[in-house]
Amino acid sequence: MDIVSEVLRRHNFESLNPVQEAAAPHVLSGRNVVVSSPTASGKTLIAEMAILRAVSSGKKAVYTCPLRALASEHYKEFKSLYPEYKVALSVGDFDSADPWAKDYDVIFTTYEKLDSLVRHGAPWLSDVGVLVVDEVHEIDSSRGPTIEVLLTRFLLRKAVQVVALSATIPNASEIAEWIGAEPVLYDWRPVALREGVLYQKAILFSDGSAHEVRSDATDDLIALVEETLSMGKQILIFTMTRKNAEAIARKLRPVVRRFARSRSLLRKLSDRILHALESPTSQCRELAEDVLNGVAFHHAGLVSKQREAIEDAFRKGHILAVVATPTLAAGVNLPAFRVLLHSVKRYGGTGYEMIPVREYKQMAGRAGRPKYDDHGEAVILARDDGQVQEFLEHYILGEPENVYSRLGAETALRFHTLALIATAPSTDRDHLFHFFSNTFYALQYGEVDAVLERVEGILQWLEKNGFVRIGDRIVATDLGKRTAQLYIDPVTAKSFVDFIRKPRFGEIPFLYTVVDTSEMRPYPPVSRKEEDDLWALAEEYRDEIPVDFHSWEFDDYYFLNKWKLVLILHGWINEMHEDDILMRYDVSPGILRAYVTNAEWLAYSMGELSKLLDEKRVWRYSDLMSKRIRFGVKEELLELVQLRGIGRVRARKLYNAGIRNVHDLAKADPARVAEIIGPKVAKDVLRQIGRKLSEQEERTMKSAALRDQTTLDMFTE
Repeated sequence: MDIVSEVLRRHNFESLNPVQEAAAPHVLSGRNVVVSSPTASGKTLIAEMAILRAVSSGKKAVYTCPLRALASEHYKEFKSLYPEYKVALSVGDFDSADPWAKDYDVIFTTYEKLDSLVRHGAPWLSDVGVLVVDEVHEIDSSRGPTIEVLLTRFLLRKAVQVVALSATIPNASEIAEWIGAEPVLYDWRPVALREGVLYQKAILFSDGSAHEVRSDATDDLIALVEETLSMGKQILIFTMTRKNAEAIARKLRPVVRRFARSRSLLRKLSDRILHALESPTSQCRELAEDVLNGVAFHHAGLVSKQREAIEDAFRKGHILAVVATPTLAAGVNLPAFRVLLHSVKRYGGTGYEMIPVREYKQMAGRAGRPKYDDHGEAVILARDDGQVQEFLEHYILGEPENVYSRLGAETALRFHTLALIATAPSTDRDHLFHFFSNTFYALQYGEVDAVLERVEGILQWLEKNGFVRIGDRIVATDLGKRTAQLYIDPVTAKSFVDFIRKPRFGEIPFLYTVVDTSEMRPYPPVSRKEEDDLWALAEEYRDEIPVDFHSWEFDDYYFLNKWKLVLILHGWINEMHEDDILMRYDVSPGILRAYVTNAEWLAYSMGELSKLLDEKRVWRYSDLMSKRIRFGVKEELLELVQLRGIGRVRARKLYNAGIRNVHDLAKADPARVAEIIGPKVAKDVLRQIGRKLSEQEERTMKSAALRDQTTLDMFTE
């Protein structure tokens, strides 16, 4: 197979672009490659060439990246372009080797999931011929140590080709040196990018030219949006906080509404956004109203259904303006003619600080749509005359920062050192020395001695707490192996073991033990006005909180943040409405989902360690709490929420109506069930439990639901 011709044909391209042309000979000869080039410069096609080469030679290909959404996007795109290959998406359960993946040619995954697969010793990994690492510059982020350890593992195997893709960074050649790769470094973009600063309705571009924004509006933001939309173009606006994103979208409603097309499509989309949750929150209602006007906000507080719907509608041109936090820039591919940075400062714990140049470049890189625009424009909004020159020099003419290894942090070293020991039959200090000597950290800092000193201290701690045995060889205990497989910090595992050996049953002590872990960070912020109420509640629950916060030795700076998160989760498992959680604790549905997902995993992990230690009572309680956290219900609803289509709200309605389990549901009058949860859901649920419905029963269900005005919203789903 002529791989270049094949990828060009699938994409309907006539030839490779300069970046792809430079990378192709190295990729197709099986050499390791690091490609550093701007957003939208065609790096994905380079990955496809590497994948086709591996698969055509009988090997598997793994594509790994930082975000589930990004892995999912690339999975869908590849599957659509190459339907003849068996393609899989692996982003879920961390306690599995995904044995089913042995039957697939290409696996798309995240860094953490791939690391988890390595820890579980997935046999099919030995069949991998190429590893594509997207966004490898993330090595300088919180995910960095995982990327670094993963790459070191694969590099030491030598049998796997590594293709690393990166945004433009000054020291990409240093990463290439570490990987033993050919560096392909380009500034080429398919669509030219003009960068400038907006102040008093004038954009000063980096080439010295200026543009007067054509609009009657006096506000710079509104004027730029109005001009962009009047040109038949779309705009992406980046701001640093979720609240700002929501406020700006609200402010833009009347402007964007004048240019919005596809009114009927927007109405349908607005309705989908509104009903993405079983019971809409005020945030859902706000976003639905924005979308009705052709604008949307996009941040981590949205649930995935809402984010995906917005992204799809923006790509199709139905939504004309999206106001997003920077997470969008590092995630899915969503280009627009213009990108406006509403702010380049964010709160960093000690006050407001400027964002890195690298982050600005990533956001600016979203400007310009290939096939639609001959150029794109990235503009920073200035608030005064002095900022114009400052932003031009620092960001637009500035160089992105180098990326640095973060493997030296003790938490990362402890987490990965145990995994290295647990995934080998046995090891010794020489083996660990050899491994860390081959990391990016070793290349950058030259001396590994400082790391090895820390590793020595970690080994002593791991032995003292029962995770490893140290003799002539270092061997992981059953506790050490299970901790590594569960993908939790050994310190978290120790905390859980302490709880298991001296359990305190009850929602508050259990939830506090789960929350008091590194895996639950970052904790929710606590404002000054919340502090008194949180302290008062802490006093009320003092006997149940498993720490003595009155002790003079107690110095947990994050106690109130942890306590707030305990209260959020406590409200959730006791069926507090998501809107009430949003109003009371300022935690939006998407953020709540992230907390719930992590807490459920930790509760499951507590149960798994309880099984290992043969503590059946703790295992049963952990299993119960894990399920309650997952579904957000009291224990009495657990049987009902197992049914597809029955969430916490519908389950409570059924329960309160006397239908308390599957047995009750099987005996219930179908018309009554339809009155409670709507005919569409009722029909599906009754079919799930094997109930056959006659045509007369289906008609009765529909008319019964129509009589009950409380279920009318079910017809709009």
